[in-house]
Amino acid sequence: MKELLLDDAHRLFASPSEYEATQRKIDATTYETFTLSEADFNDLVFMEANDNVWANNQQLVDTLTPKGESRTVKEVIDRIMKAYPYESPIQVFKHLSDDEPWFDGCFIMSARFDLRLLGELLIRPLAAYEKPAHPPKIRFYLEDGNHRALVYAVFLRLHAEKYQPVRVIFSQDWTHIYPWAQLTSG
Repeated sequence: MKELLLDDAHRLFASPSEYEATQRKIDATTYETFTLSEADFNDLVFMEANDNVWANNQQLVDTLTPKGESRTVKEVIDRIMKAYPYESPIQVFKHLSDDEPWFDGCFIMSARFDLRLLGELLIRPLAAYEKPAHPPKIRFYLEDGNHRALVYAVFLRLHAEKYQPVRVIFSQDWTHIYPWAQLTSG
Protein backbone atom coordinates (compact mmCIF):
# COMPACT_ATOMS: atom_id res chain seq x y z
CA MET A 1 0.00 0.00 0.00
CA LYS A 2 2.77 2.40 0.94
CA GLU A 3 4.45 1.80 -2.43
CA LEU A 4 1.21 2.61 -4.29
CA LEU A 5 0.81 5.85 -2.35
CA LEU A 6 4.43 6.85 -2.95
CA ASP A 7 4.22 6.04 -6.67
CA ASP A 8 1.05 8.10 -6.97
CA ALA A 9 2.57 11.05 -5.07
CA HIS A 10 5.72 10.99 -7.23
CA ARG A 11 3.63 10.86 -10.41
CA LEU A 12 1.49 13.83 -9.33
CA PHE A 13 4.61 15.75 -8.22
CA ALA A 14 6.19 15.22 -11.64
CA SER A 15 3.09 16.20 -13.60
CA PRO A 16 1.44 19.52 -12.68
CA SER A 17 -1.37 18.86 -15.18
CA GLU A 18 -2.22 15.48 -13.56
CA TYR A 19 -2.09 17.13 -10.14
CA GLU A 20 -4.50 19.86 -11.28
CA ALA A 21 -6.84 17.27 -12.82
CA THR A 22 -6.83 15.33 -9.55
CA GLN A 23 -7.59 18.52 -7.61
CA ARG A 24 -10.54 19.28 -9.94
CA LYS A 25 -11.87 15.76 -9.37
CA ILE A 26 -11.55 16.21 -5.60
CA ASP A 27 -13.40 19.54 -5.76
CA ALA A 28 -16.21 17.99 -7.83
CA THR A 29 -16.73 14.96 -5.60
CA THR A 30 -19.79 14.82 -3.40
CA TYR A 31 -19.95 12.97 -0.11
CA GLU A 32 -22.82 11.87 2.08
CA THR A 33 -22.37 11.03 5.76
CA PHE A 34 -24.77 8.81 7.68
CA THR A 35 -24.87 6.00 10.26
CA LEU A 36 -25.44 2.31 9.63
CA SER A 37 -27.79 0.02 11.46
CA GLU A 38 -26.24 -3.22 12.70
CA ALA A 39 -27.76 -5.12 9.76
CA ASP A 40 -26.32 -2.61 7.26
CA PHE A 41 -22.92 -2.80 8.97
CA ASN A 42 -22.96 -6.61 8.72
CA ASP A 43 -23.93 -6.32 5.03
CA LEU A 44 -20.95 -4.13 4.05
CA VAL A 45 -18.92 -5.95 1.39
CA PHE A 46 -15.40 -6.65 2.62
CA MET A 47 -12.39 -6.00 0.40
CA GLU A 48 -11.62 -8.23 -2.54
CA ALA A 49 -8.57 -9.96 -1.11
CA ASN A 50 -6.12 -11.79 -3.31
CA ASP A 51 -2.66 -13.21 -2.97
CA ASN A 52 -1.16 -9.81 -3.88
CA VAL A 53 -2.81 -8.33 -0.78
CA TRP A 54 -2.30 -11.20 1.63
CA ALA A 55 1.37 -12.03 1.04
CA ASN A 56 0.78 -14.81 -1.45
CA ASN A 57 -1.39 -16.64 1.07
CA GLN A 58 -3.88 -18.14 -1.39
CA GLN A 59 -5.19 -20.71 1.10
CA LEU A 60 -6.29 -17.98 3.52
CA VAL A 61 -7.71 -15.88 0.66
CA ASP A 62 -9.77 -18.87 -0.48
CA THR A 63 -10.93 -19.59 3.08
CA LEU A 64 -11.98 -16.07 4.10
CA THR A 65 -12.95 -14.47 0.77
CA PRO A 66 -13.73 -17.29 -1.68
CA LYS A 67 -13.81 -16.12 -5.29
CA GLY A 68 -17.31 -15.59 -6.63
CA GLU A 69 -18.96 -15.86 -3.20
CA SER A 70 -20.48 -13.14 -1.06
CA ARG A 71 -17.99 -11.24 1.12
CA THR A 72 -20.14 -9.33 3.57
CA VAL A 73 -18.52 -8.45 6.88
CA LYS A 74 -20.85 -10.95 8.58
CA GLU A 75 -19.84 -13.77 6.21
CA VAL A 76 -16.13 -13.01 6.50
CA ILE A 77 -16.48 -13.02 10.29
CA ASP A 78 -18.36 -16.34 10.10
CA ARG A 79 -15.43 -17.77 8.14
CA ILE A 80 -12.84 -16.24 10.50
CA MET A 81 -14.61 -17.64 13.57
CA LYS A 82 -14.84 -21.08 11.99
CA ALA A 83 -11.11 -21.09 11.20
CA TYR A 84 -10.06 -19.34 14.44
CA PRO A 85 -12.59 -20.40 17.12
CA TYR A 86 -11.16 -18.49 20.07
CA GLU A 87 -13.10 -16.83 22.86
CA SER A 88 -11.57 -13.37 22.79
CA PRO A 89 -10.94 -10.95 19.93
CA ILE A 90 -7.27 -10.56 20.81
CA GLN A 91 -6.80 -14.36 20.55
CA VAL A 92 -8.58 -14.44 17.19
CA PHE A 93 -6.41 -11.70 15.73
CA LYS A 94 -3.19 -12.96 17.32
CA HIS A 95 -3.56 -16.27 15.52
CA LEU A 96 -4.79 -14.64 12.31
CA SER A 97 -1.83 -12.26 12.28
CA ASP A 98 0.53 -15.19 12.87
CA ASP A 99 -0.85 -16.70 9.64
CA GLU A 100 -1.04 -13.46 7.65
CA PRO A 101 0.78 -10.14 8.30
CA TRP A 102 -2.13 -8.10 6.85
CA PHE A 103 -3.97 -8.84 10.12
CA ASP A 104 -1.21 -7.33 12.30
CA GLY A 105 -3.21 -4.08 12.35
CA CYS A 106 -6.28 -5.97 13.58
CA PHE A 107 -4.24 -7.61 16.34
CA ILE A 108 -2.88 -4.25 17.50
CA MET A 109 -6.36 -2.67 17.47
CA SER A 110 -7.91 -5.61 19.31
CA ALA A 111 -5.40 -5.32 22.14
CA ARG A 112 -6.56 -1.81 23.04
CA PHE A 113 -9.92 -1.58 21.30
CA ASP A 114 -11.83 1.63 21.90
CA LEU A 115 -15.04 2.03 19.93
CA ARG A 116 -14.81 5.81 20.26
CA LEU A 117 -11.76 5.68 17.97
CA LEU A 118 -13.43 3.63 15.23
CA GLY A 119 -13.97 6.71 13.07
CA GLU A 120 -15.87 6.82 9.82
CA LEU A 121 -15.67 4.02 7.27
CA LEU A 122 -15.54 4.96 3.59
CA ILE A 123 -18.10 3.20 1.41
CA ARG A 124 -19.27 3.21 -2.20
CA PRO A 125 -21.97 1.38 -4.17
CA LEU A 126 -21.16 -2.11 -5.37
CA ALA A 127 -19.63 -2.19 -8.83
CA ALA A 128 -21.48 -4.12 -11.53
CA TYR A 129 -19.01 -7.00 -11.40
CA GLU A 130 -19.46 -7.34 -7.60
CA LYS A 131 -23.26 -7.52 -7.63
CA PRO A 132 -23.75 -11.11 -8.89
CA ALA A 133 -22.09 -12.61 -5.80
CA HIS A 134 -24.37 -10.73 -3.40
CA PRO A 135 -28.13 -10.64 -2.75
CA PRO A 136 -29.92 -7.52 -4.11
CA LYS A 137 -30.28 -6.00 -0.61
CA ILE A 138 -26.45 -5.75 -0.35
CA ARG A 139 -25.59 -2.24 -1.55
CA PHE A 140 -22.28 -0.97 -0.18
CA TYR A 141 -18.61 -1.86 -0.61
CA LEU A 142 -16.23 -1.05 2.23
CA GLU A 143 -13.65 1.10 0.43
CA ASP A 144 -11.59 1.97 3.50
CA GLY A 145 -11.76 0.72 7.07
CA ASN A 146 -11.60 -3.05 6.54
CA HIS A 147 -9.25 -3.60 9.52
CA ARG A 148 -11.41 -1.48 11.84
CA ALA A 149 -14.66 -3.08 10.64
CA LEU A 150 -13.30 -6.61 11.17
CA VAL A 151 -12.11 -5.85 14.68
CA TYR A 152 -15.43 -4.28 15.65
CA ALA A 153 -17.35 -7.18 14.07
CA VAL A 154 -15.36 -9.78 16.01
CA PHE A 155 -15.92 -7.84 19.25
CA LEU A 156 -19.64 -7.84 18.47
CA ARG A 157 -19.70 -11.55 17.59
CA LEU A 158 -17.93 -12.47 20.82
CA HIS A 159 -20.23 -10.17 22.82
CA ALA A 160 -17.31 -8.03 23.98
CA GLU A 161 -19.13 -4.92 22.69
CA LYS A 162 -22.74 -3.91 22.13
CA TYR A 163 -23.53 -2.46 18.69
CA GLN A 164 -23.32 1.31 18.39
CA PRO A 165 -24.19 2.83 15.00
CA VAL A 166 -21.18 3.16 12.72
CA ARG A 167 -20.66 6.41 10.84
CA VAL A 168 -19.79 6.18 7.17
CA ILE A 169 -18.82 8.57 4.40
CA PHE A 170 -20.39 7.60 1.10
CA SER A 171 -19.13 8.58 -2.34
CA GLN A 172 -19.89 7.14 -5.77
CA ASP A 173 -16.18 6.88 -6.53
CA TRP A 174 -13.03 7.10 -4.38
CA THR A 175 -10.41 7.10 -7.14
CA HIS A 176 -9.66 10.76 -6.39
CA ILE A 177 -8.18 9.53 -3.09
CA TYR A 178 -7.32 5.93 -3.97
CA PRO A 179 -6.14 5.76 -7.59
CA TRP A 180 -6.34 1.96 -7.51
CA ALA A 181 -9.98 1.95 -6.29
CA GLN A 182 -12.59 0.20 -8.40
CA LEU A 183 -14.82 2.45 -10.45
CA THR A 184 -18.46 1.93 -9.89
CA SER A 185 -20.89 1.61 -12.74
CA GLY A 186 -24.01 3.74 -12.77
